[in-house]
Amino acid sequence: MTLLKSAQYLVRFLVSLVCATATCLVLAQPITFTIVDESGKAVEGAVVSILGLSDSSPQPNAENAIMDQVERQFKPHVLLVQQGQNVSFPNSDNIRHHVYSFSKPKPFEIKLYANKPDEPVLFDNAGVVVLGCNIHDDMLGYIYVADSAYARMTDNQGTVSFNLSAKFKQISLWHQRYSFDESARMVLGSDEFQTTKSDDSHYTIVLPLAVSAPEPVAPAAKGFGNSLRR
Repeated sequence: MTLLKSAQYLVRFLVSLVCATATCLVLAQPITFTIVDESGKAVEGAVVSILGLSDSSPQPNAENAIMDQVERQFKPHVLLVQQGQNVSFPNSDNIRHHVYSFSKPKPFEIKLYANKPDEPVLFDNAGVVVLGCNIHDDMLGYIYVADSAYARMTDNQGTVSFNLSAKFKQISLWHQRYSFDESARMVLGSDEFQTTKSDDSHYTIVLPLAVSAPEPVAPAAKGFGNSLRR
């Protein structure tokens, strides 16, 4: 191959690479969802997941997520992690806690402890994990283990945004007050959304919520193994 032909091939390759990159940049579009309840009030803490994109498979995060315990409450109340991510459970209170879950995606127990456990907990199955404390029955928290790389939690305006390089067909919505079945999600096709902008970049979706959060089931007996959660 002559030097001239080699140069021509190189130029063609670089041009095709630039065009492909430019196409990706053009196709990447910001999409915003606003989640409201039936009265039109913004829903904070709802998890919105884009489903069905070729690159939407869960992407494990090497960084440990943190579910703290502050003033006898889980902080944050809802923690969003990716499938395959570790979660640390520090105890910032000056009393000991006993964290556990009976939820199918991750049943586990961290027995009575202070400060910080030696090892984090791996959340390797997608789904909703409901947390309780065996010492303080009013402590309740959630870990949402996402099965999509495109999963975000709404802010106090009920809004979440994504940059998508392809058209999506479905999304799922989850909120702790959506259903008494804590793992239940609302799945919608893109043709079911109410668009609020002519360029289809902003959607408002109504998520019906229960009047109040599900109440814990009264324990049958004191100690680990009570019937607080499934």
